[in-house]
Amino acid sequence: MRTRRLLHAAAIALLLSLGGAALWMLRDPEPVFRRRSGPLTAVDTLPRADHERDGTIVLRLRGKTGLTATLAVRPASPAPAADAADTVIRDADPASAVRYPLVLILGGQQRGRGAVALVDAIPGVVLAALDYPYEGNPSPRGFFATLGQVPAIRRAFYDTPPAVSLALDHLLQRPDVDPTHVELVGASFGAPFATIAAARDPRISRLWLAQGGGRPFLLLDASLTRDVPWRAPRLALAGLGTLLISGPRFAPEQWIARVAPRPVVFLDSREDERIPAASREALFAAAAEPKSRIWLDGPHMLGSRPQVIRAVVDSILPRIVATPPR
Repeated sequence: MRTRRLLHAAAIALLLSLGGAALWMLRDPEPVFRRRSGPLTAVDTLPRADHERDGTIVLRLRGKTGLTATLAVRPASPAPAADAADTVIRDADPASAVRYPLVLILGGQQRGRGAVALVDAIPGVVLAALDYPYEGNPSPRGFFATLGQVPAIRRAFYDTPPAVSLALDHLLQRPDVDPTHVELVGASFGAPFATIAAARDPRISRLWLAQGGGRPFLLLDASLTRDVPWRAPRLALAGLGTLLISGPRFAPEQWIARVAPRPVVFLDSREDERIPAASREALFAAAAEPKSRIWLDGPHMLGSRPQVIRAVVDSILPRIVATPPR
């Protein structure tokens, strides 16, 4: 009898511990975002990689809270004279520099600041791309190796939206940037973080979501299909992964309505094999007006598919220059 009571007590303690852990993982991230946000305190110039060209500079930013972010910036080339009235503004001081729209990119999982290298120079646009503040193993192999990276992954999730604001703290001080025209592009894995950043930071004028989706459980289930073809274990792993990354709290459909009245533009592909249709539609439905959608041809953008990335880029940047956000 005593053994049975001890087993019951142990089972209850285990269930309470698991419940407490789940509640902790699903806590509101906003207080953490605020704790990690703070004024910019240092900017250091880093060596450029071989692929970083066209005047690109690489910067390491540090905030007062200890948050760091690595940013690649390509200055604008002058716009053609005929388009100058539509693409630049001047400060009240006649001697001030010409100011251009800013495009900040949050790329895919392994793209980061390298997204700048995929884009040809666009006249009249300052282009920047941000590395994710992830300090773990970028290529863990196997389930247990990936599980060991969960703490670093969670830190990166909580640090990425404040890192976007830290990057804007620096970029909007540049004399060539128009602080009233800030475009944020979230591509693929970067779409949820771009959505949260735009919801929190009113300095962002317009949000572009390229091949992104909501409902993290569906995204994890789709990403596991190739490696785990059996439905039951795959759903269990997707559920565990959703909990470990606080998926319900970081689901972009929970944040995107806060972007309004600033516009959101979706760039989606019906042939996208990485983003399920239900995930894509959930995010679009949750967005408030004004919103619009552009349909692209082809599969999901990957580093091994430069032609797909080029098609997405060619759909975004000319529209940014031609149609300033209202």
